[in-house]
Order: sequence, then C-alpha cells, then structure tokens
Amino acid sequence: MQLVLARYLNKRLIELYDSTRGETIGVLRRDGSYDYRPWLGFIDRDGARRVGRPVKLQAARIGNQSELHVDWRNIPRGRHVQGCLTQQGVYAVADWTVRLV
Repeated sequence: MQLVLARYLNKRLIELYDSTRGETIGVLRRDGSYDYRPWLGFIDRDGARRVGRPVKLQAARIGNQSELHVDWRNIPRGRHVQGCLTQQGVYAVADWTVRLV
C-alpha cells in the first residue's frame, strides 16, 4: 500500500503521492494563515529530524492506495498533518501512517 494525502484547491481535490511533483501544500504559520510550499513527498521521522524542522500541514484527507482504489479517511477540522520544512519544500512525516497533530 502507498500513502497519499489530498488537499482542496477551490473545489478540486488534489492528490499528493510520494512521486507527485509540481504541487504545493499549506504550511500553518504562527498567525494562523497558510504559506504554500512545494510538495516533496513523504519522509520517515528519522529523516525528518536530519533535514528540516517540524511544521503542520493543511490537508483534507489521508489515504492508502491499494491496487484498486484509495481508501480515504477525512482529517477532522482543526487537525493537521505533521510535516517537515526544508529549503526546497515540505515533506509529510510518515512511518506506517501519517501523523495528525
């Protein structure tokens, strides 16, 4: 199975896979607004500690891609995905699943 995040752009749902390039995802700022940074994929916790700093990412859904379809789970309002901010962009931090914060 492969992890996937989804975010909304207006009313369109954009799926973010590990291999997705050319898309952005919102990083929560201290003032509560979002700064959109390039999506880099998924990274494990150890890798995240080495390459960047922790941030909260704005996403609408988390999914597991099987051979046939994506099994989606909605992210509750007010919750965020744990991310890792680097100079190049952001990763979602994942071990076997994505961590919500």
